[in-house]
Amino acid sequence: MTTLKDLENAYNRHLKNRVPVTSSGAANDAFEVYALSLVLEAARQEGASISFQTVNGTKSPKTLFFRSSPGRIYSKANDYAHAMIDFGNDLIFEGHVGVYVEGLAGVVHECDVLVVDASEGEFCRRNMVHPKKNHTVLTAECKFYSGNLGISLGREFLGATLDLGKEDRFFLSNRDGKSLDRVLAHHKRQRFLGLTPLNPDSEAQTISQFRTAFRNQKSRRR
Repeated sequence: MTTLKDLENAYNRHLKNRVPVTSSGAANDAFEVYALSLVLEAARQEGASISFQTVNGTKSPKTLFFRSSPGRIYSKANDYAHAMIDFGNDLIFEGHVGVYVEGLAGVVHECDVLVVDASEGEFCRRNMVHPKKNHTVLTAECKFYSGNLGISLGREFLGATLDLGKEDRFFLSNRDGKSLDRVLAHHKRQRFLGLTPLNPDSEAQTISQFRTAFRNQKSRRR
């Protein structure tokens, strides 16, 4: 069984221990930070440089404070941190935990992990609006459970991706669920069930999926 300490050790490893993370002490929140750290590792392997800043504009903060409940990208309730993912040639993204995104129908969805165009992030903080689906590069729904996953989670994810799009929208969990996996496979949704830092192969496969998403972004914007 993956523990809170396992997750903390893993995301610190992927973040290269450069900046300490202020944790809520809850495993489900740590799982989201862990997922973000895998996204950043994938970007790094694709040639990006990674740095951090906060909603107040502080660059290279001494600690990283991530959201532990859904929030607005422009909220200054705390000095929330996000990653800057810089591929050069003005191809820059932001990586967030726990922010809302507006879909095509105008419905707002929570994204446990979000990668968005950096210019969109800046615009949203300046104008106090939610990021739009069209500027969303990657999202991940993160479920840290002690039991098996119910099929209702799959239905919720399918519903969200109808509005947010299905390309590079990931469902991640530490647990397995045969019916859920079957439904997501049938609808061609990207996923990894059984993700844990205790299984290096599960990490490698998840990072590989994220790398493909970034590689496609780089190809489209040449």
